[in-house]
Amino acid sequence: MSEMDQHDLALLERSFIQMKRRMDSEWTKGNYRGLNALQGRILVRLFDDGPQKASALADQLYITPGAVTGIADKLFEMNLIVRERAEDDRRVVILTVTKAGAELAEKLKSRRKLISEKMFSGLSNEDVRELTRLFEKINANMDAANALEPEEC
Repeated sequence: MSEMDQHDLALLERSFIQMKRRMDSEWTKGNYRGLNALQGRILVRLFDDGPQKASALADQLYITPGAVTGIADKLFEMNLIVRERAEDDRRVVILTVTKAGAELAEKLKSRRKLISEKMFSGLSNEDVRELTRLFEKINANMDAANALEPEEC
């Protein structure tokens, strides 16, 4: 890549990081029982998709199972989720939203809608579709590159 390309990529990366930080900052403004954005995403995912194993959540959110376990511990302590053993394999723990968790998840979904409206106001439907196309292409590039790399120990 040329120097110009590297400069442009550095600007793109900085803009992306700034956007992500602003998104996270918007989440903390709501102060929903002290949950951060990732904790909120896990709670909403469990609410929307139903009970799941920690490993399934980790795969969907591109985080480690250990990270999900740590977040689940906090959500459990806050009475937002419960842990249940799978009947067919007692070693497997299923995470399920409680009534209090469901109520908070509804509020978080409303908050997410407001944040999205704030972030993307002024963009046309065409702009949103183009951004979506570009992000999907970037994700596909990452998936393809990762498939070629040997697994790290």
